[in-house]
Amino acid sequence: MKSVLFYWSKGAESRRRIILLMLKCEQKNQPCFVSALSRKLKLSHVAILRHLDLMEEDGYVEVLNPGGKPAFLALTETGKTVANEFS
Repeated sequence: MKSVLFYWSKGAESRRRIILLMLKCEQKNQPCFVSALSRKLKLSHVAILRHLDLMEEDGYVEVLNPGGKPAFLALTETGKTVANEFS
């Protein structure tokens, strides 16, 4: 299931890092927020949001509480499959 988002496009490495960190959070039963991703990956909040928007649009990530502050993020089944390719 090779996706342009994770292999050949600009920003693919950052998206791989984001999706792996999200998988790690889920495995530890920890909540995943944009601010935590930003801090742990040393990427700006805006950069994380840009990557998440692309991944959400393609069905890899979902927001569990739309409109909530902070937004709780989770991998979809497709996202988990992709994350497992990199772990």
